[in-house]
Amino acid sequence: MAASKTPRSRLEQLARASHLSLNAFMREYCSQAVRAGEGELHVSERTVKRWFSGDAPTPQAVSCRVLEHWWQESVERLLGPAELALKGTAVTEEELVVNTGRESVEHAIEAASALDPSALEHLYSAAEYAAQAYYVTPALPMLTDLIKLRNTVYEQLDRTHKPRQQSDLYLVAGLACGLLSSVSWDLGHAEVAQEQARAAHTYGSVIDHPSLMAWARALQVTVAFWSGQPRRAANIASAALGAAPAGTARARLHSVNARSLALIGARQEVEIELSKAADELDRAGGDTFLDEIGGELGFDRSRRGLCAGAAYVALGDGDRAETEAMAALELFSQFPEESRWGAGELGAQIDLGVARTLRGDLAGAEDALLPVLDIDPTRRTEALSRRMLALGRLVGTARYRGSTEAGRLGEAVEDFAASSLARTTSTKAIMSGE
Repeated sequence: MAASKTPRSRLEQLARASHLSLNAFMREYCSQAVRAGEGELHVSERTVKRWFSGDAPTPQAVSCRVLEHWWQESVERLLGPAELALKGTAVTEEELVVNTGRESVEHAIEAASALDPSALEHLYSAAEYAAQAYYVTPALPMLTDLIKLRNTVYEQLDRTHKPRQQSDLYLVAGLACGLLSSVSWDLGHAEVAQEQARAAHTYGSVIDHPSLMAWARALQVTVAFWSGQPRRAANIASAALGAAPAGTARARLHSVNARSLALIGARQEVEIELSKAADELDRAGGDTFLDEIGGELGFDRSRRGLCAGAAYVALGDGDRAETEAMAALELFSQFPEESRWGAGELGAQIDLGVARTLRGDLAGAEDALLPVLDIDPTRRTEALSRRMLALGRLVGTARYRGSTEAGRLGEAVEDFAASSLARTTSTKAIMSGE
């Protein structure tokens, strides 16, 4: 798509506005087919060029469905002439710079030989950036970027038979699938999140990478206990701890295991696991994968505090839950605003609200929830929604029947959940690629 030419069709115009090269369009078509529920479909370069030409016959029915789902316009309009003014496509100077950089990287990767280490360097850098941007990026844009990254890795794997290059690519694939697991869970797709986490663990096993495998297992544990399978979650965590590296990897596994055990009422074991997590954090900082990349891969005392607060909420201990949630919020507040992990801080705010409700302090619970109720629906992840719904069940018990404050809290919970990501998006399952 030469940028100097006038777009010949509405579809070519939209593709240009989205900064999609021909190859990027073909990859994204495959991803959009999955999201549209049509399975993993592919489109040839020749077919896309015909669609862009403005003189193409009507595509097959399945292609029509994919294109219409993707662009939210009729095929007749998409294959018709370009519009004089494309609404809603204005970009800021910063967005233009970022998009231009991405286009350059994509083209460099496509042009590079499989023997050229620069292609691997680009991919690993993209994966690192995604892990760090996960803190502050809404789930849907992150989903699109991660699918593109994963698919590019798969293409590069087909181009090389060198063991070292394959190992590097499997590491990036594992990182991408692990992040896709987190995003899939944010969007409410528990089964897909489990598939992606298993894929990440498989890639880690193929290249014998203990840190990647431990991180993937922690993702599985998290999805399992949120899905009502705390015993299964605890079993996964216990098995993974035996092979996990000391420091960050074990701290995360002990912490999520504490949450699993709390859901089955094992209070003493919860306290042991949280204590072990704190001990492991004393040894953390030297993991060349988890600590150096950081972001979603990192795990520090603020996230351990978040797990502790949630564990004591599950045990019904309002006093300990409030103490841990307050400590976690204090730690989160020390991070710069632009890099603060919003989901974690908001989760601690909700846990604080639940803790105060357990103690009978409904006014304090309302105060704790104020920062949560104002967040944009694009950031209302499944974990936050589940936390809010747990609060709703609590204020709906006989203890608070007839309370005006409980009624307000219940309504706030229902409004929040109704506009959460899982209920306002129609994102389909993403293939795991395991």
